[in-house]
Amino acid sequence: MLPPGPRTPAFWQTYRFVTRPRETTEWQVAKYGDAIRFRSLIGNGIAFASAETARQVFAADPGTFDVPKTIPALFGPQALLATAGDTHRRQRKLLNPRFHGARVKSYLETMRRVIRGHLGVLEGAAASGTSVVIRDLSQTMTMDIILETVFGVRAEGVERGRARAILAGLMSSMAPSLVSGTFLHHRWFPPWRTFLARRAAFDAWVDALLAARRASGDLGSDVVGTLLEARYDDGTSMGDPEIRDQLMTLLLAGYETTATAVAWGVYWLLREPATLARLQEHIDGLGPNPPVDGLVRCPYLEAVVSESLRVEPIVTDVARLCKKPFTVGRWTVPAGEVAVVNLLAVLSDPRLFPEPERFRPERFLDRTFNAAEFLPFGGGTRRCLGAAFAEAELAIVLGTIASDWKLELASNEPERAVRRNITMGPERGVVVRVLGRRAVDHAGAKVA
Repeated sequence: MLPPGPRTPAFWQTYRFVTRPRETTEWQVAKYGDAIRFRSLIGNGIAFASAETARQVFAADPGTFDVPKTIPALFGPQALLATAGDTHRRQRKLLNPRFHGARVKSYLETMRRVIRGHLGVLEGAAASGTSVVIRDLSQTMTMDIILETVFGVRAEGVERGRARAILAGLMSSMAPSLVSGTFLHHRWFPPWRTFLARRAAFDAWVDALLAARRASGDLGSDVVGTLLEARYDDGTSMGDPEIRDQLMTLLLAGYETTATAVAWGVYWLLREPATLARLQEHIDGLGPNPPVDGLVRCPYLEAVVSESLRVEPIVTDVARLCKKPFTVGRWTVPAGEVAVVNLLAVLSDPRLFPEPERFRPERFLDRTFNAAEFLPFGGGTRRCLGAAFAEAELAIVLGTIASDWKLELASNEPERAVRRNITMGPERGVVVRVLGRRAVDHAGAKVA
């Protein structure tokens, strides 16, 4: 049985959701409920818009699903995002331990050092009276964190500049027109040609990096090194094409999405002075220069990070291509069609999050949400591999800015979320004025 849904053409439905996902979602949920029949350029299907339906999709046998063609076309056929079934399980088993626990903890000091270095820009802006676009700042910051922790490019210089140009160019070439289907993935379409050229430059750079590591005999302790040393259960290692595709996925997860989440976090803290003051009180209570792992574990800071990810989801939905009929409640997605979990709908569901439009971190202290209720990183066996890495990075950035700097929004006009590629970001990038550093008394406690 199929649920009701809009009857407009696939192109129009795709265009509406790509360009105005929140407004489209709100209208569809109000009109059709928690399951919506849709037509789109990635295929027809059913969009599920509640925690219970999301839970059923994420709990399903992974063998039920395949991956829409857009994903392997953009990230590569061997990327974790692009594989399914036994191949995906095998990759996940190998990669999961390398992005959790002690591995993430080993990167925290590097994150803080890079973050503090980049926040020096705020000092100059305070002195000159110029404004700062937080998303521009967070992009350069997260780029350098990725370069050091993932690719091991540490020293400033020609190599760092070249690496920044290659990675930033690749991300900027992922135009919204390329992520809504493969119908424009042809060389006659200029954005696709640009993407292919920049992906080829990225692949060549990674190949040279891998060859240099092997030749030196020192694989390194960064993510590239862990991928080179990793072995599947049968003793085989990843080939270079697979490593390239995994690094492409980590680049998007660790750069584009985190930079955008930082901008939204700063925006909402400055929009809500009482929340910012409470966060500063909690961080100040950790003492001067608190241990970085203590900062990351600060409960109210964790709640601020979670609420930032909830109120402005960076990724709006996840799609599964059904290899066979798939039933959720009284609805069945036909074989060959798409089951979509609308993350935006679940994260703004007033049944879970009263007054969902409000930025209220306290909701994450008042109760615990399960994996189908709070799902900014997706869910099930395909939950984002770098979630713990991203959350730690967000906590360090937002905690450091809140603790050390006095900022104000340059405009009272609300920011609007716009599509950048598969992510949603603030239209103007969150422009702030820097009022200076927060004062510190002789004992090291913040006093203003």
